[in-house]
Amino acid sequence: MNRRTFVALVSSGLGGIAGCVGSRPVGSRQTVTSNSTSTATPTNTPTAMQTETPTPTETAEPESFTLDGRRVERTRYDLRRLPYEKRPQFILERREPPRCAYNVDELDGIDNLQMATIDGVTGHMPIRTSRMIMRLLHCYRAIDRGPYLDKAEEIADAFLDSATMVDGLPYFAYTLPKGGSGEDFEPPWYSGMSQGTSLSAFLRLYEETGDEEYLAVADDIFETFTRLGPREDPWTVMVDDDGYYWIEEYPHDPPTHVLNGFNVGLWGLYEYWLLRDTAESRALLEAAITTIEHYIEAFRVSGEVSWYGLNRGYRGNEYYHAVHIRQLRELHNITGDPYFAEMEAAFDADSPESEGMK
Repeated sequence: MNRRTFVALVSSGLGGIAGCVGSRPVGSRQTVTSNSTSTATPTNTPTAMQTETPTPTETAEPESFTLDGRRVERTRYDLRRLPYEKRPQFILERREPPRCAYNVDELDGIDNLQMATIDGVTGHMPIRTSRMIMRLLHCYRAIDRGPYLDKAEEIADAFLDSATMVDGLPYFAYTLPKGGSGEDFEPPWYSGMSQGTSLSAFLRLYEETGDEEYLAVADDIFETFTRLGPREDPWTVMVDDDGYYWIEEYPHDPPTHVLNGFNVGLWGLYEYWLLRDTAESRALLEAAITTIEHYIEAFRVSGEVSWYGLNRGYRGNEYYHAVHIRQLRELHNITGDPYFAEMEAAFDADSPESEGMK
């Protein structure tokens, strides 16, 4: 589906449905209903142990939109426009606020494609490359010295050259084998997590330079978030049997539904909405947030750390549990929805965020 078709579907209100479908009502927002079926093998979604779980209130009248031939669940939120320094897409370690990590005389030693070695195999890690672009742009923003921007643009050119192009749209490949949430991935493989960081990187390049070519790349990356899998071509997003939209860190059939990577991809959609503020950018962003609000209790284990993914391929630990708590806080910052703050508190009561910060 091209962008114009998606705009037309969202703007026309195609598939509007009266009434409310789904077991989890929401507050003063609107929930989209879905009558779709999935091509993916269903995940056995776990049910969290329940202890005083916050319960949202009744919903307003729903509406729907169609994505790649599928109806998608969507809730309306009062989205907040956060300033640059409050954006949730982190560029260093998850616990570090943005800062310039490089001196100008170090820039020549930074590789254009960031590599990693896992089990003796070295390959490209696109999430690292996209974050490197954002780190250098932060230095340029903070210090206002041209070499930082020059190096960021040099890396961006190499990064785009490395992309797998599918119908003219860039997917950034991992070129080394890696395990994730109990599944093994052989190169090349693709991730909604790194598509999200790549989207943020090219949006920020446009913000700093005003170069329309970077905005065009960001538009193309955004469109990869509208191409649903599973399919033979690269894919990083899907819609489940109940019409919920998933960004997959580890795309697989049956799906892994990893919470951390989903949210990092969502941060890219948030930045795209901040800049573009179109009907389709809001629809996808709200669909992604709706999925987290609907499923967050399934990740929770009362009195213990949360699940890493809903396929239960990896139990998770204090570190990733702390990441989940912070991400719930960020979702509250973006939406103002008290439910996310309440779930943040519930997760913290299960296992304190401080335990994962040691």
